[in-house]
Amino acid sequence: MRQYVLRRAAVKSQAPWFVLVLLLLELGCGLIPEGVSQDDPRLKPMFDAMARVDRGAMGFTPIAHDADIRLEWGRGRTYDAMLHVYKKTSRTVAFKRAADGYEWIGEQETFRGPKEYTSVDGTFNEAITITYDRVPISGFPINTIAINYRGEELELASPRLLSLEVVRPWLKKWGYD
Repeated sequence: MRQYVLRRAAVKSQAPWFVLVLLLLELGCGLIPEGVSQDDPRLKPMFDAMARVDRGAMGFTPIAHDADIRLEWGRGRTYDAMLHVYKKTSRTVAFKRAADGYEWIGEQETFRGPKEYTSVDGTFNEAITITYDRVPISGFPINTIAINYRGEELELASPRLLSLEVVRPWLKKWGYD
């Protein structure tokens, strides 16, 4: 009984700290990506940086104007800012500060497929993910289009090295034009 009382007292004494942490997160201390509109003026230099790169040639799709966008500041990381973008696909886009605003340094976009597969971690939709990093961000080789498939489609499954030529017909079949 005494241990229970002491344990309850310890939990109660930590409650104000927990509330303070939640409040700081809510106020935007940069730990949780902040929801923003594509019209947010802070994003203009990032979209300008994206426009200077031929992202379509790397397999990336345009960002829909009504996409759900989250802005993360990369304090002490490889990137200075990262956009988390959700609409038909999900993606992250990384930026480094530059003299004229920002430099696009990498992107990763995931295309969800129609079939489900089951693994030890649960049941998921198959997916194709395209990654390009100019600097080490995601663990993939830099300056290389890296394509990964998760699912049970034999034509796409590992150990096959995937290319845009191989996955583009699949993306079209899945409804990504």
